[in-house]
Amino acid sequence: MKHKVLLFVQDGVGGAERMSVLIGKSLKRDYYSVCFCLIQSSVKSTIKDFIPDDIRSVSIHNGGAFSLMLNMARVLIKEKPDVVFSSVFNLSNKLLLLKWIVPHSRFIIRCDNYIYTYNEKQQKILRKTYHKADILIAQTEEMGDELIEQAGVPAAKVKVLHNPIDKSLIDKKLFGKINPYSENGRKHFVAVGRFNKQKGFDYLIDAFVKVYKMHQGVDLHIVGDTTTGGGEVAKAIRIAAEKAGVGDLVHFDGYQDNPYPYIKYADSFVLSSRWEGLPNVLIEALYLGTPVAAFKCIPIIERIVDDGVTGFLAEKENVDDLSTAMLDSLKLGRVVSSYKSASIDDFVELFD
Repeated sequence: MKHKVLLFVQDGVGGAERMSVLIGKSLKRDYYSVCFCLIQSSVKSTIKDFIPDDIRSVSIHNGGAFSLMLNMARVLIKEKPDVVFSSVFNLSNKLLLLKWIVPHSRFIIRCDNYIYTYNEKQQKILRKTYHKADILIAQTEEMGDELIEQAGVPAAKVKVLHNPIDKSLIDKKLFGKINPYSENGRKHFVAVGRFNKQKGFDYLIDAFVKVYKMHQGVDLHIVGDTTTGGGEVAKAIRIAAEKAGVGDLVHFDGYQDNPYPYIKYADSFVLSSRWEGLPNVLIEALYLGTPVAAFKCIPIIERIVDDGVTGFLAEKENVDDLSTAMLDSLKLGRVVSSYKSASIDDFVELFD
């Protein structure tokens, strides 16, 4: 009999969601019956674009915290899974509170962010729920240490696995695709992510303004859902670009179900985040040979980027540093990354 695996995923396209799909589709169909439980969201993007057609998915209505828990409980009772997986905090803590409903199920939780990035209430909830998990996947060594030292999770439950990227999917999506940028001799910076405070696009605009003063032949493309959070963040970024006099040079390309041509053909990929769990898109950019300019927003950034070789690093939230890194990255040309992540097999083994 096949082991039934339920993967609970927010229905949007972010790093956590794409990692969940990569793990789910890597489970051998001969041994596992896989189902994605998609939590409805208001964003335009959908993770369905990345789920293979031969894997089942169900939609779960999100009518608030209590309603969501009730709907997830109904799915657990109906499906009686052998393994439950989640990779987003606001789903993981609720699922762990429901663990008693399916006592024979194993709960595997992938941590999406560092504890310090959560507010006081969220940290309290994490400490009361995460120890209930059977396995906690930490994306970095520092994240694993946090879980043990600050959340009191037994060390035996914590598995540190750096995110692999879906190279076969990237290669497939790039096949036959052409350069999306105008071949006008200008240099193209690109950033990819949701429009929210975490991604630091306000810092990115300020840094780009400084770059433009030194190098007029540049433009900036931001690929991401502009409707996130009601569109307020995207609106503020547009206004900031216009006030700074670079409104015509900053292009809002919106959500793209295939962002990889934008990354591959850019002259530089920029990571301006205030914080990250582990930025898949940065690793993807390096895989595609695109040099990067990145804030050292978490320690592992310095282990992903070979400073001066595959990109240039800037001190966290230092706009002057980021603008210098952006200018310097234009000099590198195509790069070859030496960064090694965990393998997808390392993740699959946890489901056995």
